[in-house]
Amino acid sequence: MPNASSHWRKANEPKRALKLTENINFNSIRENKLKSALLTTRGGAFRDIDQLDQAETCARKAIEYQPNSHHPYTLMGAICFERGQFSEGEHWFEEAIQRGASPKDQDAEMKQIVKNAKDENKRKKVVEYLLSKDPNRYSWAKSYLKKPKNSGQ
Repeated sequence: MPNASSHWRKANEPKRALKLTENINFNSIRENKLKSALLTTRGGAFRDIDQLDQAETCARKAIEYQPNSHHPYTLMGAICFERGQFSEGEHWFEEAIQRGASPKDQDAEMKQIVKNAKDENKRKKVVEYLLSKDPNRYSWAKSYLKKPKNSGQ
């Protein structure tokens, strides 16, 4: 089920991922690893539809079930960055790295946050933060600072 949910998210169908995981009885699942994976992918789907409070609830519960997995910590880092809470996001990403995530995982999350930002001001703040932190590592973000061309002027 976590894999199916992940595939729905990759197909830009987060609501289908949520539907798939909405009636799970976590008391009937014995493996904490599975509980954590289900909650992490569910939290990611909530994040995809900008329901960040629900995403955070899922991520925190996933951490309770499997505190040594980096996945829910990465999710928490991404949630914080989407909220503009950069230092808190950095903390969560560092926690993820301590549990086995690679900096590439963090970079992929950053790219997704910037690419999918619906609010241009939010996108600009994330990009400026990343470039001030490490202009070489996040050089890809510069392209998001370019001014849109005004046609007819």
